[in-house]
Amino acid sequence: MIIKSHFAKNTAVLSLLKKDDEKKYYCCKINGRIRELTYVFDNDCDATVEFLDLTSADACRIYEASVRYLTALAIKTILPKADVRFFYNISRSVFCRVVTKKAFKVNTHFVQEVEDKMKQLVKEDIPLRKIKVSKEDALAKYHEEGFHDKIQVLKYRSENFVHLYEAKKNSIDYFDYLYGFLVPSTGFLTKFNCRYYNPGFLIQLPRAECHGEIPPFDDEMKFAITLASTSKWAEENNLDTVFNINKFVKTYGEMALINVSEARINNMLASLGEDITSRDSIVRLICIAGPSSSGKTSFANRLLYELMSRGLRPIRISVDNFYIPKDVLKEGTDLESIDAIDIPFFNEIMTNLIQGEAVALPVYDFKNGIRSFGKPIQVEENQPIIIEGIHALNPKLTPSIPEAQKYKIYIAPQPQVNIDNHTPVSMTDMRLLRRIARDSRTRGSDATETINMWPNVRSGEFKYIYPTQENADFVFDSFFPYEPCALRNIVLPLLDKVRPDQKEYLTASRLKQMVKYFLPIPTNNIPCNSLMREFVGGSSFKDAR
Repeated sequence: MIIKSHFAKNTAVLSLLKKDDEKKYYCCKINGRIRELTYVFDNDCDATVEFLDLTSADACRIYEASVRYLTALAIKTILPKADVRFFYNISRSVFCRVVTKKAFKVNTHFVQEVEDKMKQLVKEDIPLRKIKVSKEDALAKYHEEGFHDKIQVLKYRSENFVHLYEAKKNSIDYFDYLYGFLVPSTGFLTKFNCRYYNPGFLIQLPRAECHGEIPPFDDEMKFAITLASTSKWAEENNLDTVFNINKFVKTYGEMALINVSEARINNMLASLGEDITSRDSIVRLICIAGPSSSGKTSFANRLLYELMSRGLRPIRISVDNFYIPKDVLKEGTDLESIDAIDIPFFNEIMTNLIQGEAVALPVYDFKNGIRSFGKPIQVEENQPIIIEGIHALNPKLTPSIPEAQKYKIYIAPQPQVNIDNHTPVSMTDMRLLRRIARDSRTRGSDATETINMWPNVRSGEFKYIYPTQENADFVFDSFFPYEPCALRNIVLPLLDKVRPDQKEYLTASRLKQMVKYFLPIPTNNIPCNSLMREFVGGSSFKDAR
C-alpha cells in the first residue's frame, strides 16, 4: 500500500492505516528509506509512504528480530535465571539454545511451553517502545536482567548512549536490544512455529521468497552437521562472540587469530582431500557451488593444490564458457538459469575428456555472446576436472557423468558468531561485507551500488543454488573468525558514504553497527593463498584478483 501526500509535523505513520489494517504491515518506506511503524514525522513535508508486508525482505528481517525479542521475553518469563542464545540455522530457521548456569535439558514439553507463552504474549499485544538511555543506565538494566554478554559488548561501543526496547505491561517489565528495528507490539507476531531440535529448538518464520509464508521444514542434515561442527569449534576456541574474538586478539595477538583461523581451513582442506582420494571409485569430476562471495574461486585453486600434494593433477574448467551463443539462445531465457547453459555440449566435452580424447575447450565472449575455441587438451586418469558455478551441484548439468565419478562440494561462510546471545551474525550480511570490499577494489563500485544489486543476487541464489545444496558430498565452511576484524577498516569508510536519504542506508547502518564492534586488524599478515585474499586483495591466485 502506498500513500503520497503532504504530512503535518507529528503525524504518526500508524495513524495513516485503518485499525483493521495495522497488523498487516511490519514496517514502511518513507521516500525510499525504511522506517519503523512507530515513526512520527518531525517536520511538515511531502512524502511517499509505502507499507511493507512479509513479501518484503526488509519487513521479514524486522519480523525475525521481533520474534527473537519475543522468544527471549518468553523464556525469561518461564525461567527468570536463564537466557537464550540464537543462531542462524538450517531450513531457513532460527536455532535457540537455552543458556543457564546449571545444566538444563530442552525437551518437547519445554518447547511447547515456550511456544504457548509466546502466543500468550502476542495476545496481550504488549507495546515494544524504543527508548534512548545512557551507557550507564543500559549497564544497570543489563545487570538487572542478567545479560552479561550484552555488558561485555558495551565495552566496544563508542557512543555514550544505547537504544533499548521496553516491553511493559501488567507484570511484564523487560528491556532488550537486538541491533535492528522491531514491530510496534507483540500483537504483530502471529506467524511462527517452534520445533524441538536437540539440543534446543527451532523457530520457523515467514520468508519473503515464500510470499510471506513459513517454508516447509527440510531437515538439511549435511548442512546441519557442518553448522554444529563450526559452532563447536568456535565455542571450544572461545571465538564465538565479538567479545571473545576481541579478547583473543588482545591476549594472543592479531597473528595468532589469523593463524588459528587459517589452520582450521587447512585442516578442512586436508579432510576434503583425504575424502576425495580415498573413494572406492576414481573421482573424475569435482563440482563446486555456493552463493556469491563464498570464496569459490580461491577455494578451487586451494583444492587443486591440495589434490596435487596427493599425487593428482587436476585441471579447472569454467562452466561460464559453456553458455549458449546469443544467436541460438531462446528469447526470454533467464541468463542465470541452467537453461542458458549448453548442457548437451558441456556433457559431450566432459565425457570426451574423461575418455582420454583430445578436446578443444570453448571460450565464451560475454560481450558479443559468441563462442570460440582454444588449443586441444587431453587429461589422464589422475587428472580430475574441477568445475565451479552456480549450477555445479544441479544433476541436470552433468547427466552423462556417472554419479560415482562425481564429487560435489557446497561452499559458503557459515559464521556461528554472535554480537551477543540475542544477535547472531548473519551469514548473508557477512557475504555482503565481503562483496562490498571486493567490488570496491575490483570494479570501483561504491557500497550503494553493491547493496542495491544484492536483492537480485539473493533472488538467484534462492532459485538456483540453495535447492541443490543438499546434493553435496562435502559442505565447506569458508568463514574466518578474523575476517570481520580484517574487513572492518575496509568497509566502514565505504558504508559511511551511504547517505541517510538513500534507500540503501538502513542496510549500510546495520552492517556498520555489526562490524564496528570488532577490533580492527591489518590485512598485510593474511597469507597470500588465503580465501580471504579474494576479498581484501593480494591473492597469489591470478584469477582471484
